[in-house]
Amino acid sequence: MSKVTFHGLPAWVGAIHGPTGCEWWSSDPSNLNWDRSLLYSIDLAKTPSAALASYISVADIEVDDHVTNGGRTTIGPMWPGGTSIGAIWISDGYLRKLGARAPALQVGSNGHDYEYKAVRYFGEHQDRKFHGYHANLVQTHGHLSLVELWQPGTGASASPAGRWWLDLGAHADPSAPPLAPNQPGALQLDTTATRSLPLHAVKVPPYQGGFEVPL
Repeated sequence: MSKVTFHGLPAWVGAIHGPTGCEWWSSDPSNLNWDRSLLYSIDLAKTPSAALASYISVADIEVDDHVTNGGRTTIGPMWPGGTSIGAIWISDGYLRKLGARAPALQVGSNGHDYEYKAVRYFGEHQDRKFHGYHANLVQTHGHLSLVELWQPGTGASASPAGRWWLDLGAHADPSAPPLAPNQPGALQLDTTATRSLPLHAVKVPPYQGGFEVPL
């Protein structure tokens, strides 16, 4: 079984190299004097779906799939015609390749880094994806847990969005530390649970074109 961690960052595309290759800034280039030395190269075709189809190895994954293909990346997915400002969910392997040049991971001052994180497992019967939330375990009853959840990206400042009964044994990342009662912290929930919750995906970037987007 293999594991890939993705980190959500804002992206401004600064150059295009073929149908899926591009270079991107992790900050608004108008604030960087359009410095091309700060661009990062990536191939938007090196995704989990490509690995599952055996086009690439899991170790070669650079970026999560586009939202139209079940992922959370919103730039691209192909050129010409792709979106040039949006979210890019890059893999830990891609970050290791960047080394000291890697961009800072947390986006915004109102959330925690784990709210901008997703974990994907690959392997027989283990193809599962988990998304990060700020959460608080209120109480348990049998196999169910009453959990407070924050809107993604607001866990450091806002109030919880609500409380839900969840089967954490079935839907939380089994390799992550469990929540301790009344000690808010990180919770990774699988796609099944995520789809059933009335919460938005974390906003990356929090604005586009200079206009703020309400949380």
